Amino acid sequence: MKKKMYLSVLFLTKQLFVISVLFAQPKDNRFQRTIALLDLTSKNKETSSAEMISAKYILSTSGIPFISTTNLTTACKYGVILASSRFDIKTFSGAERDSLIEYVDSGGILIATSVKDSYFYPLFGISQINSSNKHHFISFNMSLNDPSFKYLNDPMEQSISLGDTASVTTINTYNYNTSTATPLAFYDDKTTAITKQSYGKGMSYALGFSFKALILTNQINRDIQANRIGSNGFEPTSDAVMLFVKAIYEAHIKNAVTIHTSPFDTYSTLVVTHDIDASSAYDTMHYYSEYEYSIGLRASYFFTTHYFDDGLMSDYYNASNIEKIKEVIKHQHIAGSHSVGHFPDFANSNVFPMGLLGNTNINYHPYNSGKGATVGGSVLGETEVSKKLLEEDLSISIKSFRAGHLCFNEKLINSLDTLGYSNNSTFCAADVLTNFPYQQPKDQSVASPLSHIWEFPITISDVFHGDPITAKNYKKKVDIWLDVIRRNTLNYAPSVLLIHPTRLYKLNAEQDLIKSLSPTIYTTNLDWFADYWRKRASVYFSSKLSNDSLILIVPSAQLPLDTALSFIIHNGKYLKNITASDELGNMIPIKLKIFNTNDMILYFREYKPLTLIKSYSTAQMSIIYFPNPCNDYCNFEFNLAHSSKIRLDISDILGRPFLTLYQGILGEGLHRIPFQTTDLLSGIYFYTFTVDGVSVSKKLMIIKN
Repeated sequence: MKKKMYLSVLFLTKQLFVISVLFAQPKDNRFQRTIALLDLTSKNKETSSAEMISAKYILSTSGIPFISTTNLTTACKYGVILASSRFDIKTFSGAERDSLIEYVDSGGILIATSVKDSYFYPLFGISQINSSNKHHFISFNMSLNDPSFKYLNDPMEQSISLGDTASVTTINTYNYNTSTATPLAFYDDKTTAITKQSYGKGMSYALGFSFKALILTNQINRDIQANRIGSNGFEPTSDAVMLFVKAIYEAHIKNAVTIHTSPFDTYSTLVVTHDIDASSAYDTMHYYSEYEYSIGLRASYFFTTHYFDDGLMSDYYNASNIEKIKEVIKHQHIAGSHSVGHFPDFANSNVFPMGLLGNTNINYHPYNSGKGATVGGSVLGETEVSKKLLEEDLSISIKSFRAGHLCFNEKLINSLDTLGYSNNSTFCAADVLTNFPYQQPKDQSVASPLSHIWEFPITISDVFHGDPITAKNYKKKVDIWLDVIRRNTLNYAPSVLLIHPTRLYKLNAEQDLIKSLSPTIYTTNLDWFADYWRKRASVYFSSKLSNDSLILIVPSAQLPLDTALSFIIHNGKYLKNITASDELGNMIPIKLKIFNTNDMILYFREYKPLTLIKSYSTAQMSIIYFPNPCNDYCNFEFNLAHSSKIRLDISDILGRPFLTLYQGILGEGLHRIPFQTTDLLSGIYFYTFTVDGVSVSKKLMIIKN
């Protein structure tokens, strides 16, 4: 009886399906080139939108054109359906089940998670589903060379982490017993995690995990310590899930078009940031500011506004240091807030409750003796007062925040949202298992709605636990940074760099890093990249393919597009014609070039690399001092190839500058700068020679008779 009913429903559904497809696209295949995100939140009686938020993040971040719908009939008009959450026994009616089966049979692509409804077993080629909370890894079956593995070219992507191996239990997952399906991935106990099944003219994929568990839970750092490395490493667990879905889309949609994840015609982005959270940083940051300005880089500087003395720090946010900040702003760098007190217990909501609005430096008096917990602090106090001080003292707008000690309070996002911030950069990318930006929910909870705050996780920094960066090893640390950037670039993912500008050898490290970057990497500050990412996230587009001609279609309401945006046409090299227009056929001027072997990039403006070519290299910056070692005096001697801006500074053994010997412009030729060392004690010092913004630091030996 069930089989007869299925056949009758199948016949009727098939006719309706064919009619709807023909109606939607007689000569226009835009529907078939777009994903339908099927929202099952209500059908599954879910108490939050966490699954839908996670699924939407996957599609938006990967740049896939998509629509969201709760209507299955609408979803079946599109070439690919991504279901937001599980296929339970009660998720679909009988007719809906049959229409989904017919959808795939007629050529549709269906991606589902946690397929529990046995009615769908033949569609997915499985015979049983089993629940477990003891899986620690998902390893993709790379021996298949499946198209869905296109972006999984790193060992850390080919086997992704679900939880700390020391933990007995991890997230809840499902494994499948297969009948006719091909296993695409396995758990560490060798059971099947992901399946693929050809069915009629279409294809079905069954994932054994929820999107919430591998996306949103990780983003708020509520995973079960799934990160396999700390800072300064590549941890792409959530990214691998997104890239897997992206590759499925590209495998089934000919010459798929996606919106790019890096500005202009670049491959990746480096976001340069500095935390100014110590007196030494205020003393040294101008070296960084001047160098960055000289090469055309505008970086982000996060300032701690510590306006009081306590057991942790002095009152270094004072009139003198405010003037130093103004010099940084004159170099067109971007200021952000780094809290008031830079307290190590800021993440503790018992010590730092949300608090109330109306805080000022007059009435907000947090204090830490250096021996116990902070008293008198609040999340609103730290975020409100620091923002007010910087905006009033500098006459600028503060959009971005980073918590002191990178301590993430559960009410931080609520506070930032309330105060009108836009961006946060407190989490480490390795901790949240993603290198891409994402919108933060309130309360650090998967059950809460999204805020207006976007998180830009820190990828690499000058903090190396266990083996700190020094004047002797900084080149090796630069190699680590470059390796992480290279691996992110393969995914077109951004990298956020944090350097505390407290030592000049760190400036040497930054200079070496930037000089080693590919010119295809865009280098900027957090505020600029955040504005770009928001514009990117708001773009709706579609594409139409006819024979060997492709048209990118952008609704006129969204024109003109920001010129930093760009699009990737996969295997576009083999197309005869690529154009862009609005929905009425009005043409949009574009630029095109080959991108990554067979793809084409459609863009509007080329990226002009930083002006490094005009600068001296450290190898060209030949400077000597004599006598060596010094006694009561010495001379510094150097030769300039052309008129240049010069600076010569002396630092103590810890790299803290205390004297500027010369600052100004000198012409071509040989120059000598005298240095009286009478008042200095015997010992090791450093001198830093800066030419047109490029610096080199060397050892200076003083020995008194």
